[in-house]
Amino acid sequence: MSLPILHFSAPATLPATLSAGAAAATPWQCIVIGAGPAGSAAALRLAAQGWRVLLIDRSSMPRRKVCGCCLSPVAYAELQMLESLLPAQHDTAGRIPATPLAGVSLAAAGRVARIPLPSGGVISRETLDTHLVQQAIAAGAHWLPEVLVTALGEGPGTGSTALRPSPLTITTRLLDSSAGDAALHLQAEMVVLATGLAASVRLPTAGDPAESPRRHVAAQSRIGIGATLPPEASDLPAGELLMAVAEQGYCGLVRLEDGRIDLAAAVDKRLLAQAGSPAAAAGAIVNQGCGPGDRRVPSAASLAAATFRATPALTHAASLVVGKAGRIFRVGDAAGYVEPFTGEGIGWALASARVLAAAASAPEYAAALATAEIASRYGNLHRRLLGAHHARCRRVAWAVRRPGLVGGAVRLAQCFPWAAGHVVPGLIGAGWSPAGAQPALLAEATHG
Repeated sequence: MSLPILHFSAPATLPATLSAGAAAATPWQCIVIGAGPAGSAAALRLAAQGWRVLLIDRSSMPRRKVCGCCLSPVAYAELQMLESLLPAQHDTAGRIPATPLAGVSLAAAGRVARIPLPSGGVISRETLDTHLVQQAIAAGAHWLPEVLVTALGEGPGTGSTALRPSPLTITTRLLDSSAGDAALHLQAEMVVLATGLAASVRLPTAGDPAESPRRHVAAQSRIGIGATLPPEASDLPAGELLMAVAEQGYCGLVRLEDGRIDLAAAVDKRLLAQAGSPAAAAGAIVNQGCGPGDRRVPSAASLAAATFRATPALTHAASLVVGKAGRIFRVGDAAGYVEPFTGEGIGWALASARVLAAAASAPEYAAALATAEIASRYGNLHRRLLGAHHARCRRVAWAVRRPGLVGGAVRLAQCFPWAAGHVVPGLIGAGWSPAGAQPALLAEATHG
């Protein structure tokens, strides 16, 4: 199938839309913490529904992230829906398209099978995240970068009523060097945590240790490592995803829209200890999977020269709603994640933002901030829309940890490529297409 044309504004440093003082003086209906795909999409959707929204992030835009940079069919569908919410006069000049992905080369034990993809694309996170923040601003949200959140608080306060509860307090530090290491106190009726895999924000609890907001990490969960390599580091053609699978992890390589090579891997902690560095660990996985002589494998020198970043443990579960008042909501990776072999993380993040906005879309909910109803609807929609995708990805992650199974799959794909072409869509969730598969549930999540 042909890909829809998705356009993105070229990355450029995005200035704040208001001053820190104005942000502190504004009684926000919602503050979204984290400007990745989930956070920006949540800010965009809530602002489009009439909420007074502030989007904050500890970094400026654009900024790099450890990510496979792949757009699944789910991601394409979500991005199209986001664009449909923008004002008609939204400026689209200077756009560049995402690069379509034509196929995936699956490598294990020195064998490689190339399998066509029914749909998919690739875009750097610098471009995608900057674009989504721009869209959130166009929808009416405010943007304040370089703000480090240190704690959230909730209390009885004064003047609170059933229709106007006491605001949540957000303690932050301004990281902009021109402003110094200054403190900033923000207030909001609702907070959305889109902080990714890191649990860096201190959260309030209801006082019961059993209700701790900490995330629960799966046993033996791998961690993510990633780097961006120069264009000449590999002979990997544009439009091809190379997935190398080894005993202690797997690694994906793809060429970005500007020619650079994005490398993202999920690795066992023991491999990092044995290899001595992330670069050596990534090199071991790719070489073990692809075998000697594959010109798509980056050289040891190019890997050693790259700047690698790492993530916390990948597979985890976390409560969707936090705090005794139930007005802090997790979206995206912060709400739960599974090892990303299938490349669906961006799509999941965008979808979780959509179901949260759908849960808060009814006018009576927004007016009274009836968070019990919002929380209930959000939990139900999140499980129904994403539960099956997460379960399927867990099964894939289980299989990928068994090199014998992967090697057998590669041999079968080499012998019967037509059969592999029918299996891959089920593995990557391609049944949820931009053309509108699962229409009933999509409509329910969007309209309630």
